[in-house]
Amino acid sequence: MKKIVPFIICLISGCMASLAQPTARVIEKEFTSDMVRYPRNILIYTPVQYDEMTQTDYDVIYVFDSQWRERFDLVTSLMHYFAQYGIDDLRNYIVVGIASPQEEDYNRNNDFLPVPQSMELPSDYIYYGNSSEFKRFISGELMPWIDSNYRTTGRTLAVGHSLGASFIIDAMVSDEMFDDCIAMSPNFSWDNDRFADEFLSYDFSKNGDSRFICLTMADEVGDAANMWGEQWGNAWRKVKAFTDSLKFPAGVVVRVSEFPEYDHSQSVLPALTQTLAEYAKFRSSETSHSGSEPVAVHIELSGSDMNGDIYITGNQEALANWNPQGIKMQTIDGSTKVIDLSLTLPAEFKFTRGSWDSQICVSNGEQGNLRITRADKADKRYLAL
Repeated sequence: MKKIVPFIICLISGCMASLAQPTARVIEKEFTSDMVRYPRNILIYTPVQYDEMTQTDYDVIYVFDSQWRERFDLVTSLMHYFAQYGIDDLRNYIVVGIASPQEEDYNRNNDFLPVPQSMELPSDYIYYGNSSEFKRFISGELMPWIDSNYRTTGRTLAVGHSLGASFIIDAMVSDEMFDDCIAMSPNFSWDNDRFADEFLSYDFSKNGDSRFICLTMADEVGDAANMWGEQWGNAWRKVKAFTDSLKFPAGVVVRVSEFPEYDHSQSVLPALTQTLAEYAKFRSSETSHSGSEPVAVHIELSGSDMNGDIYITGNQEALANWNPQGIKMQTIDGSTKVIDLSLTLPAEFKFTRGSWDSQICVSNGEQGNLRITRADKADKRYLAL
């Protein structure tokens, strides 16, 4: 909802409240698991005021190849500084960096590559074949741990480069592991175009929800084609032709971009700069799912001045479709208003005293639209500023 002046007022109030925690936080955790070889180092970024915004849940971005810390830092920095420029309804994200081991007998290739089905490898080549175990670690251990220990919406974006990009495409189409993905310079040609053929045969309506899929390529299919091989370029062109011709289901956004002026490694910065901005716009435009079943929600608003009528309004008919004099909340006492509704999720809403000039901001929720995204987190208690 684009109500700039009230938003700026709320933002200023939020900035004043954030003085106790002026910076975001990154912690490091080591996972030892029977599902994968070698302990896994995980980086977890939580946004500014995460501890104070107790009624806000966050999408999670999973960044692969975070053994190179710069990759993880680039995603967190771009997503929270540049990518959302010009978007009124800002979001913060939890970002999880997943590092692959760099050992003599095991490296990132082991994590990202499956056992080949139709190609032969040199007998002394050992850096492949563990992607199934790596998937089980992520979906069976890491993601549940993140969801149990952090306030998450359940929405996930995976970011990967090169073989990391191939892996997240495979994990999405074969295992429905991620809702959205940004795959930069993926190797579609492994195992005689196995990843390309998986992508082409995927049912993009299967998930049923909106989703964002972005594929990028650098000069691997142009000036540097000799270095990467003809098969790499042919597999990419096969996928690109498919995306150019297919009509995707409503709500499914597929972007394909090429950066021929950059090489394989240098393309990460321009590719992320563009694709994260596109993703931020995609997330800001999402509305409730018309096909989802309504969920019972309970919402309270407490503060020192709860006199008079206070309304809630938001992104669906049950929330008056952003009419500022929307659904009147019930009075519990002089300090609390309450309402029980049946809403489709995700629900987005604001509080007002009857007009956008009298919008009510809260201290324990983000200063854009307030949201309920999960049925198991549909009980919200806000504190008015």
